[in-house]
Amino acid sequence: MTATPVFLALAGLDNAASGPLLGRLLLGVALAVALAGLAAMSRPTDWYRRLTDRLLFGVPWGTLVLMAVLLAVYGGLQDGFGAADPIVLPFRAWSYLDPVGMVVAGLAHSNTSHLIGNLLGTLLFGSVAEALWGHHTNRRTTTRLHAAWTHPVIRALIIFPAAGVLLSILGALVALGPIIGFSMVVFAFAGFTLVQAPVLTILASVSQGVLRRLLDAIQTPQQVAASGTTYSTPWFASIAIQGHAVGLLVGVLLGLGYQRVTRRQRPSAGVLWAAVLLFAVERSLWAVYWYRGNNSYVLYRAVGLGLVFVLATVVTYAVVADDTPLFPEVAVDNPTTFVTDLTTISSRQVGLLLVVTASAILIAPAVATNATTAADGDLPGEPIEVRGYELTYGENVTNGQLNVIDIEGAGESTRLNTSGVIVRNTDRHIWSTAVSKSELANRGKADIRLGGLTWEETVTASRTGWQVVGGDTTYRVTLSHDNQTRPLYNTGVVEAEPIVAGQQVSLDATDTGFRVGVDDELADLPAQNESVRVGRLELRRRAGRLIAVNNRTQTAVRVANKVG
Repeated sequence: MTATPVFLALAGLDNAASGPLLGRLLLGVALAVALAGLAAMSRPTDWYRRLTDRLLFGVPWGTLVLMAVLLAVYGGLQDGFGAADPIVLPFRAWSYLDPVGMVVAGLAHSNTSHLIGNLLGTLLFGSVAEALWGHHTNRRTTTRLHAAWTHPVIRALIIFPAAGVLLSILGALVALGPIIGFSMVVFAFAGFTLVQAPVLTILASVSQGVLRRLLDAIQTPQQVAASGTTYSTPWFASIAIQGHAVGLLVGVLLGLGYQRVTRRQRPSAGVLWAAVLLFAVERSLWAVYWYRGNNSYVLYRAVGLGLVFVLATVVTYAVVADDTPLFPEVAVDNPTTFVTDLTTISSRQVGLLLVVTASAILIAPAVATNATTAADGDLPGEPIEVRGYELTYGENVTNGQLNVIDIEGAGESTRLNTSGVIVRNTDRHIWSTAVSKSELANRGKADIRLGGLTWEETVTASRTGWQVVGGDTTYRVTLSHDNQTRPLYNTGVVEAEPIVAGQQVSLDATDTGFRVGVDDELADLPAQNESVRVGRLELRRRAGRLIAVNNRTQTAVRVANKVG
C-alpha cells in the first residue's frame, strides 16, 4: 500500500467523491499559510497608509460599483444566472442604427467565464487606476462644480464609475464587429496604469491569471480529460483584438493627459517598453486573425507579433518624450516661416500624434462597418418569426453581416459564406449565425435566446441524422418555439456501402422524418426496437443502429448509425 492511500484512509477521504473536498481543503490551508507568512514578513500599516493616501478609506469604491453594474446587467438584463446560457444576441453592438446594442454591449457578457474574466480585470486594473487617480485631492469649494469634482465620495461613487460606463459605450462605438463585454474598458484601465506605473501594471496582469487559476481550482479541484472530436472555435476567434488594442490606446491617451496635468515623473524608457511588450504579448494582442467563412479562420501570428513591437515603441516614445523641439537646428540655416513652424513641434507632440494616428487607423474600419445595415434579402427555408426576429437554417449562405461591405485584399474577402442557424432582425440590423453547422452537429440541440430590454423567448434548434456505413450522413434540422416544431432543412438520400442479399440500403431525410429504401421500395424508418420489411431485407433498429437482416441466410449487417 502506498503512502497516499494510507493518508486518505486515515483522513476518511478514501473514496472518489472525497477527492474534490480534499483538494479544496489543501488549497485553503496553503492559502492561509501563505497569507499569514506574507503578513508576518511585511508591514501592513505601510500598505494601509499608502492606500488611504489615495483612496477613500483604502477601498476602491468606484471599481466595486462598476463590478456591481456588470453583475446587475448580467443577472438582470441577460438572465445569466437563471439559465445555462445568458441572453446575448440582442445585446451585442450590431450597428449605430441600433442604440440599445451600442449602449448595453460594453456592459453585457457572452457567458459566465467571460464575466468572471472581466470582473477580475476590472478589480485589479480598475483598482490601480483608481488609486493613481485618487479620491483624496485638494478640496475646492469656490463653485458647486469644484465642490462636487473634488469631493472624495462623489469622485469614488459617481465620477469614476460614470467614466467606466462612458468608456464602455465608447468601446462599442469604435470596436469592429458585434462586440460584447467590458474588456475594452479593462484594457483602457491597463493603458492608463502602464503610463503611470508600468511594473505595477504587469504585476496586476500576472495577478489576474493567478486569481483565475485559483477560482478554477476551487470550482474544479480535479479534472479528467480525454481526447475527442468536440467542436470548438479557435481560441483567438473569440477575442476582440481590435477593441482591446483601441482600449489600450485610449487608456494611454488618458494617462498622457493625466501625466501632463499632474506633472508626474515619467517611467524609464526601458522599463516602460518592456512592460508594454510583456502586457501586449501576455494579453494576446498579437493574435490578428480573419474569418474565412464556414468555421474557417486564419491567424496572422508573425504580422501580429511585429505590430506588438511597434506598439510598444510608439507608446514608450509618446510617454517619455519631452517638450524639446524636434528640429531645433533647422531654423538657424533656413529661417523661413515653414521651417520656423517646424521648430515649434516638440517630441511630445509627435508622440501624441503617433498614438492618435494608430488609434484612428484601428477605429476607421469599425466606424465604416458599424454604420452599415444588415442584408435584407430572402433567407433560406421558411423562417420562424418571433417579435421581429427571423430564424432559419441554411448552408453556404452569403453572410449578411460581413457582405454589406464588399472588400478584398491580402488574399481575404468580406464576401463569405456561412452555415448554421441564422438569426436576423432588420429593425435592429442584426444578422448572425447564432449556432454554426459544426456546433449543432456536435451538440445535436441548441437553445437560441432572444429578447429585448423587457422580454425574452427561447427557440430550440435540433439536428438528427443517420450516417450510413461507408458513406455520408443524411440529417434534418428543425426549430421549435411555443410548442410548435417546423422542419427547415434536410440533406436527401445517402446509400450504405454493404450489399446484403444483393440489395443496397439507402436513407433519406425528409420534412416529416426519415425513410429507408431498398432498391425501388421505400418505408418509414422503424421506431426504436422495431423493424420493417423492405424488399428482401428486414431492417431492425437497435440502440441507435440500423441492421439489415437476410432472414433466408440469417445474415445481419449494420448499415447505419444514428447521430445527433
